[in-house]
Amino acid sequence: MKIAETPKPRSIIDYPKLCIIAMSYIAVGLSLQGFIAMLTLVREEFAIGSAQAGLYSTFFFLSSSGIAIFSGRLVDRLGSKRGLVLGAFLVGLLMVLHSLAPVFGMLLVLAFLSGFCFSLITPSVNKGVMELAPPDKRALCIGIGQSGNALGGVLGAGLLPWLGMLYGWRTAILIAGCIAIIFSFLLQTFYKPVQAQGTTGGMNKGNFIEDMKVLLGNKALLCIAMLGFMFGFSIGSITTHLVIFLDQDIGFTPALAGVALAVLQVGGVFGQPGWGYINDTYFGGNRRLGFLIVGLMAGGFTILLGSLIPGGIISGFGIYVMVFFYGITSLGIPGLYFATVGEIVPEKLLGTATGMALLFIRGGVIVGPPLVGLIADIQGNYTASWLILGGMLLGVTVLFYGLSAKYMQTNKKTASM
Repeated sequence: MKIAETPKPRSIIDYPKLCIIAMSYIAVGLSLQGFIAMLTLVREEFAIGSAQAGLYSTFFFLSSSGIAIFSGRLVDRLGSKRGLVLGAFLVGLLMVLHSLAPVFGMLLVLAFLSGFCFSLITPSVNKGVMELAPPDKRALCIGIGQSGNALGGVLGAGLLPWLGMLYGWRTAILIAGCIAIIFSFLLQTFYKPVQAQGTTGGMNKGNFIEDMKVLLGNKALLCIAMLGFMFGFSIGSITTHLVIFLDQDIGFTPALAGVALAVLQVGGVFGQPGWGYINDTYFGGNRRLGFLIVGLMAGGFTILLGSLIPGGIISGFGIYVMVFFYGITSLGIPGLYFATVGEIVPEKLLGTATGMALLFIRGGVIVGPPLVGLIADIQGNYTASWLILGGMLLGVTVLFYGLSAKYMQTNKKTASM
């Protein structure tokens, strides 16, 4: 008699806790992205130029990038819940202070401080998700968690300017800040993190120098970081220059160009959990293959942006469709990116490794936009900018796929490799 094989237990995702984590990102993203979307109103009140208004994002990303590794290490010590609660509360408090700023210089100081506090959120989200995610559903779960930031950005960009026009930008950001503070108390009350198997609560009390030696010696992590920098370069460039490109080169009105940017962000909301699901379900967790496909598609769409649209081959509604799929690829990478980071480092270093990964992707966000804009200024249009960016995406993706073959093992922790 043939004995029937015992079926493998189905992986169960704790969706309520996953949604709580994602909502913390939504509450924070609503405030930060919403305020940036209201910079036109801020500029009018303080009578400043566009360049001065743009300094807000510069100050925010400088601090959030500079402290990324240290904030990730702090999360390793605090744990995911405390990191989320503290980050959401402090960001909310700083947004409330935004509404009281008497001069624009004070807003720049608050932007710098907000960058510090926001840096607690991403490693806390990743740590919390990796603790509760089944091994074969990690990319999907990380994608859902990371999509909260994108969804918060869409809601903030859509709702806060509207509230700002009705009641003033100060009232709008005050409401958003209060929402983040309220949510920090809800997190403290209702969120109960899951301790990952084989861990001691995720509290890392090791030596920083020794831990960094471990991470910098992890060649798989360095390969992922290289790809992260390139995707940050792409994400920063497309989100910064898409509206200008469609207005200047294609002839869109500012309103229609702004809709295209929203469509791009919506694509990212779908792409982050979508690519995680595809990679977990159809690629068997093969992260290298997932990165290869996403990178090639993103590079292809970028080249299409620079070669076909100016020639009139794609126009009108077709541009929105293309921008949506571009968002799915370029803006959809963070879920897969952070899931992979979580799989190739020791559990106790997850927060620190996430901070290191953030440093590379945010470095690309800082470096990319001015270079792409410089090429556009020299050429008089964005054709060469998109073609060069697309070529860089394709080249770095292929380089990553080749180099990572030596170091990456699917779903294996560095600690056990």
